[in-house]
Amino acid sequence: MSLRVLLINPPGDQVYIRDYYCSKFSKSNYLFHPVDLLMISGRLAERFELHILDAMADRIGEAAAIAAIETLAPDVIIAMIGAVAVDDDIAFLGRLHTPLRRIGVTGDVVLENSRAWLDQHPAIDGVLLDFTSEDVVRYVDGAVDLPSVKSRRDRTENGGFNRPVNREYRIPVPRHELLTSSNYRFPFVRQKAFATVLTDYGCPYSCTFCNMSKIGYQFRPVDNVMAELTMLKQLGKRELFIIDQSFGVDSVRTLELCRRMEEEHLGFGWACFSRVDLLTDGLIAAMQRAGCHTIMLGVETASADLLETYRKGYTKEQVRAAFRLCRERKIRTVATFIIGLPEETEASACDTMAFAQELDCDYASFNVAVPRMGTGLRQKAIRECLISPELLSMDQAGATVAMATRHLTKQQVKKLRNRATIEFYLRPAYLWRRLSGVTTWYELMEHLSEGWHLMKGMWPGGSADEE
Repeated sequence: MSLRVLLINPPGDQVYIRDYYCSKFSKSNYLFHPVDLLMISGRLAERFELHILDAMADRIGEAAAIAAIETLAPDVIIAMIGAVAVDDDIAFLGRLHTPLRRIGVTGDVVLENSRAWLDQHPAIDGVLLDFTSEDVVRYVDGAVDLPSVKSRRDRTENGGFNRPVNREYRIPVPRHELLTSSNYRFPFVRQKAFATVLTDYGCPYSCTFCNMSKIGYQFRPVDNVMAELTMLKQLGKRELFIIDQSFGVDSVRTLELCRRMEEEHLGFGWACFSRVDLLTDGLIAAMQRAGCHTIMLGVETASADLLETYRKGYTKEQVRAAFRLCRERKIRTVATFIIGLPEETEASACDTMAFAQELDCDYASFNVAVPRMGTGLRQKAIRECLISPELLSMDQAGATVAMATRHLTKQQVKKLRNRATIEFYLRPAYLWRRLSGVTTWYELMEHLSEGWHLMKGMWPGGSADEE
């Protein structure tokens, strides 16, 4: 008889994003499909009886989730966990533990010293360190000593996890049809019928505040991606959120993917992340012909010194040029910023606020610095006594602030982040431009909902840690 496997995004008392080694509160009530679970779903469905429970999307509470899981009686559970709710996640999974059931996890908190982490959490059997790997199938089958799954049953230490760089990988078509919730939403898609897609894995860049550079970089061949997109069209999806960290890393591969999407008339509209130093007019034009309407770009800060300190690898002039190219092509832009890096002052934060308005981006996302596991920023924060080495729970969205700077308290960091958001979005000219640019009724309703939740989350009563 085939093993019964459950993939689960655990419940929570707020809307949490636990995804792709990143976790945070949902700033404005959005929640996209759990890509970690999607990426392993195709492999597991080929061999096992597979079920997926997204308790976060379906708004299922802990008691109801536990009852549903006990009725299903899975042999193996693979769960997403995240620093944003790590204590609650571990407590929930502990209630599912039985001597005959193995529980594996994937998430940001397990990337650093996973063996020690397992020793501290006896209910957890294994840690997935690469959700693109075939090792997940071997793990469910009971194998040990796997390169990309750390298990408490391992007979050796494996010599550490080898993070591949520039390697091609293939996956069976993910089982999107098993994620049936009507509550998935993302502010930058234009239709409700959207899907979340990952065409590569990790990041080849070395930004020291980000853990993506620590997991290597791999990419799917174009034909492997196209098989998934074709299936999504058959499922009736009309929009895509391409969740690659930096869409366009390999320009030849990217242009081929865009050409195939255009020539096969898939008809998707889509949004993606990219980098300012990757975007050329030719690449943007190809993406646009393939259906891209929105590009999200990490700007981070207006400080040239901070861009260099944290190894962003681009300049403010490159930032300006990329946003100008997008504007000329009528591609919507989302700029992401970080408030609260250790060197941050009130003056540098204000410069970043002014830069956001100068760029004339369509949307701006102001986040707080978080000392993620395995990053150079975390090492610096510990060394400078800005955080405790035991700190695990953190949220980049700013609902809580984990770290003061050399010059600002945590409360000051939160106030500056809130001020940046308010000053950007509550400009009359900006509000008129946003509303007049709406193209669908769904988009209008999402804008109004997202705006309400975004502003509501910043009023007094938010939960920044106090000094």
